[in-house]
Amino acid sequence: MSLDLALLVYPHPEGAERAFARVRERVGDAPWLHEVAFVERHRKGRIAIRGTFAGHYLDVEDEGDLIGRDTAIGSLTGAIVGVVFGPPGFAVGLVAGGAVGGLIQGAHVPEGHGELFDEIRAHVPEGSSALVLLAAPAHVDAMVQACEGTGGRLFRRALSPEAVVALEAAVAAAPPAAPGPS
Repeated sequence: MSLDLALLVYPHPEGAERAFARVRERVGDAPWLHEVAFVERHRKGRIAIRGTFAGHYLDVEDEGDLIGRDTAIGSLTGAIVGVVFGPPGFAVGLVAGGAVGGLIQGAHVPEGHGELFDEIRAHVPEGSSALVLLAAPAHVDAMVQACEGTGGRLFRRALSPEAVVALEAAVAAAPPAAPGPS
């Protein structure tokens, strides 16, 4: 079975979700609605993917947690340096040190890698979002037709069987999505 990879890229971080919401009302229960994922490309190239891709539900964000050891060290260091300037210096040092430590903490998380992340980096600019669909050409055609006039820019290509296997393997290796609320 041949599969196409399609990215409909929108110029704002929430553009893909807004377009999807408008289109979903018009198309009812089209099969592609259950195969699509949302991508957000943040500053500094970080990527968030949520939705169904290659038969797996993804909730992946390659952005680090800003709270951790480096944040605590930064807060303490800032507070100690700030104590020299009295109570206001202590407070400013605590906050500024924590902020710097948080940035260092978040930088320790490696960026996502693999063919899907490479495609996203190549076609979704920072500060943008996209609908991403890996599906039969007819499903991609239906999505493209349904999203006409929503302001998305289309990137689409047919995938070789090897590329499909590589994408499916990358998705299968992704960390499982956190369970939803009960």
